Amino acid sequence: MKNEKNLFAEFKASTYEEWYAEAVKLLKGAPFDKKMYTNTPEGIKLKPIYNKEDMTFEVSLPGYDGYVRGINPEGNRAHPWKISQEIYAETPEDFNKQLLEALNKGQNSVDIVLDNASAHAVDADKAEKENSINKGLSISTAKDFDAAFKGVETDCVDIIIHTGSAAADIAAALYASQKGKNLKGGILFDPLGELAKSGELPRSIECAYNEMFALASYNAENMKDFTSIGVDTMPYSNAGASAVEELGAAFATAVAYIRAMLERGLDIEKIASQIRFRFSAGSNFFMEIAKFRAARVIWSKIIGEFGGSAQAQKIKAGVRTSIYNKTVFDPYVNMLRTSTEAFSGVIGGAESMTVGAFDEIIRRPDEFSQRIARNQQIILQDECNLAEVVDPAGGSYYVENLTRELAGKAWEFFTKIEAEGGMLKALESSSVQDAVAATAAARKKLYDTRRSSVVGTNNYANMLEKPLDACKCADKSAERAEKVKADRSENPVDIGQSRGAEAVAKLVKAAEGGASISMLEAAICKCASSLKVKKLNAHRAVEHFEALRKASAKYRAEHGGAPKIFLATMGPLLQHKARADFIRGFFEVGGFDVIYPNGFATPEDAAKAFAESGAKYAVICSTDATYPELVPAVTKAIKAIKPEAIVYMAGAPAPEAEESYKAAGYDGAISIKSNNYETLKAALSALGVL
Repeated sequence: MKNEKNLFAEFKASTYEEWYAEAVKLLKGAPFDKKMYTNTPEGIKLKPIYNKEDMTFEVSLPGYDGYVRGINPEGNRAHPWKISQEIYAETPEDFNKQLLEALNKGQNSVDIVLDNASAHAVDADKAEKENSINKGLSISTAKDFDAAFKGVETDCVDIIIHTGSAAADIAAALYASQKGKNLKGGILFDPLGELAKSGELPRSIECAYNEMFALASYNAENMKDFTSIGVDTMPYSNAGASAVEELGAAFATAVAYIRAMLERGLDIEKIASQIRFRFSAGSNFFMEIAKFRAARVIWSKIIGEFGGSAQAQKIKAGVRTSIYNKTVFDPYVNMLRTSTEAFSGVIGGAESMTVGAFDEIIRRPDEFSQRIARNQQIILQDECNLAEVVDPAGGSYYVENLTRELAGKAWEFFTKIEAEGGMLKALESSSVQDAVAATAAARKKLYDTRRSSVVGTNNYANMLEKPLDACKCADKSAERAEKVKADRSENPVDIGQSRGAEAVAKLVKAAEGGASISMLEAAICKCASSLKVKKLNAHRAVEHFEALRKASAKYRAEHGGAPKIFLATMGPLLQHKARADFIRGFFEVGGFDVIYPNGFATPEDAAKAFAESGAKYAVICSTDATYPELVPAVTKAIKAIKPEAIVYMAGAPAPEAEESYKAAGYDGAISIKSNNYETLKAALSALGVL
């Protein structure tokens, strides 16, 4: 444009002081600091506005200075993030069918979640039958990997395998199957994460570290693009951890692994090349962006302290959408949640990403839900063109400051764990678990009082929704067990006194001969001891609200009707609507049938309708101006007809009027300050629903 430089010359730039003065006016006497600042679970106080004056530090370029803006100068333009999805299949044959279809539809990486038996080196024919959904892929021999990857160019697809208490057995079976292939991706072997998640490790930590060293040594020489050490923050995220606790625990875990590998003779360059992180992507959009950026800075600093090169300081990290905030009710809203989570992962600079299917907590995801999850990433990459921008968040006053502050807080938590003697000591003392539990309890209070909203569950319940159909999955466990018996060689596996890469090489040779994962693991780990700690309390944020709703649904099925709440709506619509709508939403999240009349002219009319409704609870809905007259009159009228009735009023009572309300027999008030969950729980318990 000809006059581009003068385009905004006629507009006077506003100052922070001018904005502040206008904001104070609009607050009408409410305290600015209380209303305009936001406290986060991370202990960070967010300002209402950030500007140039907040940038007291220099913003680096992508690919430099701690890699806060990404590990590559060209970002996603040259290296688009990997679209890495989970495949929901139990048998290798079913897995293969789904994987080929997914790869043909845009996926270029795969997250393999093993079933519980395979993750702990138990052959399929020796495993206890599980009844849980989403059991994961069953792997017992190298032939299972042959079947799982039949027709797949595995050296062109990133493969991420999540193991439990063992890893060398799975790695050996994979390498035997894919002999000669230059695999990319890695084994996420995270024994401390497994210990925190389940509360038990069926071996000593030294035994786990010896196996980790063997696998890392082998990979560093023979499978350089395939990592062997994992740090997974999902167990902490699933327990309600803040971003600070998630990052602090992750890096304390990684440092424990670094020290263990250094003690066994592996150098820092090889160790760093073998570690891969998986971070959770939650619903706090900007905090999650800051978390992924802060992770790169912290990792760079840690590896630098150990003497690692600039290349070694580049983090390998993937992102997986959270499970903590997903809901059983109104499940399609989960698609919206994963969309924002995936967006934050992209903006934060994730190298690879897995988007959970919207129904993953309800059933084994079907073709539709898997396709939607995969396409969410493809749309971000191909339609939104987010891969065309190197660092979209770079230079943002808010994001840059939040990243810096979060990194500082996370570093404090990390050093606190280090001061305690490291991650294992912190888990044994329960200090990490207790910190996460305290954060989760504070979050629960926000959900219970609806200061934090989870759409469709603790707010805006859809009372007409129909549950998703359950998965009609064939039980193939018997067939699977017979196949494993046929494929398995019974020749004993003996690696002698071999350690390090040599031990894994012998395991691979044994796997080529048909040795099963249980035989392979028994050969490398002869430890009979176990390790126990207080386990993290894995839960979803509002599953306790879901329990109330399910109890009400069961009551409805058994009694022919849901528990009832009667709204004593007094006066015309304009007089009662605001509070009646609030109360309806308040009780519907508990599965109540809310009786919402048009409005009553007299207390006697309201009392008569209440008696006819069959409800035990009534809530008077009107205005502050009319309550002094209405609350005593309506309460007396209702209790005259039905003495056992429970009568509430909607809204906070005026202090000078409350004594008269109590004298009339009212049972309390329900307002925006009420604990929604505890109120619902008490009412449902009194009605015999719970």
